[in-house]
Amino acid sequence: MADLEATTLGASEEIPAQPAGESKSSPVRQVLLPTASFVSALFLIKKTTTGGSSKYPQARKTETSKKLLLLCCSLVFMLLLAEGTLRLFPLFRPLPRTYVGEYENRQGPNWCVSDPALGWRMRPYKHSDLYQTNSQGFRAPSDFAPSQACKAIAFAGDSFTFGVGARYEKTFPSLIQAGIPGTCAYNMGVPGFGLDQIWLAVRTQALRLHPRLIVVPFISADLTRSQEAYRLPEGFNKPVFKLVDGQLVPKTPQDRPNFFVRLLQHHSSLWRVVRLADRTLAHRHPHGEWWYLNAAILDAIRDDCRKAGVPVLFVYIPTREWGSFPLLHGYMLRNQANFVDLSQEEFALTPDMYFPGDGHLNDKGHRQVANAIQLWVQRSPPIRE
Repeated sequence: MADLEATTLGASEEIPAQPAGESKSSPVRQVLLPTASFVSALFLIKKTTTGGSSKYPQARKTETSKKLLLLCCSLVFMLLLAEGTLRLFPLFRPLPRTYVGEYENRQGPNWCVSDPALGWRMRPYKHSDLYQTNSQGFRAPSDFAPSQACKAIAFAGDSFTFGVGARYEKTFPSLIQAGIPGTCAYNMGVPGFGLDQIWLAVRTQALRLHPRLIVVPFISADLTRSQEAYRLPEGFNKPVFKLVDGQLVPKTPQDRPNFFVRLLQHHSSLWRVVRLADRTLAHRHPHGEWWYLNAAILDAIRDDCRKAGVPVLFVYIPTREWGSFPLLHGYMLRNQANFVDLSQEEFALTPDMYFPGDGHLNDKGHRQVANAIQLWVQRSPPIRE
């Protein structure tokens, strides 16, 4: 499983790689060459529009038309210049969304297998120097069973919960099990999962084990993954939802956008910047599909756990790229949800708590997360009883 870290990067998935076969010419050359002809054209147009105003109406109309043409050409030039400049930065390279039916499942990394309900899961009975999975495809030395004589805490999350780069006993679910007598931790974290897949894991996997508590740790990127129907690193399609009259409904191939939008997604860095700006704004102000879709998923997790009579604790884990999340904090307060925010106050994660390479939590980071959750658990009556 040596390839696991390479396919589950927390932030680098948002930095498009240069496509195979892309020109290796200088970035400056790529910016200047497409704009050289526009500079010449603008000079010629400007030259023809100088020389004083005409005495005749027809001449004035012609002059006005030339000025409008000059203005349009200037706007086009500025857009092309901005587009070329943005392409110098890997973060701003086009990163198109994926849609239902757009890709076929391919042979994924040897650590995961396709799952019709979740998209993918860990391959059962996989062993390496660092990782081990049980027959259910979760990171654990043994299977999870509801009959275990302990106070079970189920953790449904992504690669941060799974513990990429950390030894099993150093992950925060294991640390919590060791720190709270009489508890057992079910680590159901799966690398690459979005918030929608975490919800499905809670519904189809965690609740059937009848735990005393469900913990849902997640990062900002998990909300972005909820909008995707396919994950390139894993090579598998996944469930994806849309809101129809306030209800979560599975998307279909008919939900793909029109040709013009797809063209911008595949070829425009400006479009990429607009998406990133929209996401940045949605961390503070409620608007757009990104927020409202994921707010509905959070509602669904709370509703499923409420119906099952199991308390749920949400844990926000900031990353090096996406820190505080004021809108999420406000959502949790309004809904009186159990919430631990690791971007602020005494348990805020600091830069030295992440691996310098892929940005996942190191041992110190896992310990900080465990301490924050453990303190909440120790104060919670359903767990203390």
